[in-house]
Amino acid sequence: MLRTFVIVCGLLLGLLVAAILHASVQGHVLDGLRHLIADPWGVVTLLDLGIGLLFVAIWLALVESNPWSAAAWIMALCLLGNVVTLAYLLSRTCRARNLRELFLPGHGSDWR
Repeated sequence: MLRTFVIVCGLLLGLLVAAILHASVQGHVLDGLRHLIADPWGVVTLLDLGIGLLFVAIWLALVESNPWSAAAWIMALCLLGNVVTLAYLLSRTCRARNLRELFLPGHGSDWR
């Protein structure tokens, strides 16, 4: 199961990076953001993204045993979005022995 998760995360990460690179070649990110903000559904999409990233940041803070590492991941998450979510999941999946270890706080976590 974890092997499948690694493959899926890797594929999604590759897809997202490829899409970002393609979009970067087509135009500047701020131009795209202006168009997105001009549309009410674009604003909803950004709000949805922000709420999702907030919950990923909270989960990451809960499961990461090292507070400095968690802070670095969360700062990267705020700057780069779901590319970091996928990279973190991929990293965590490679270290986990089962799904419980992947998604729940470890023994060294201060949150218990």
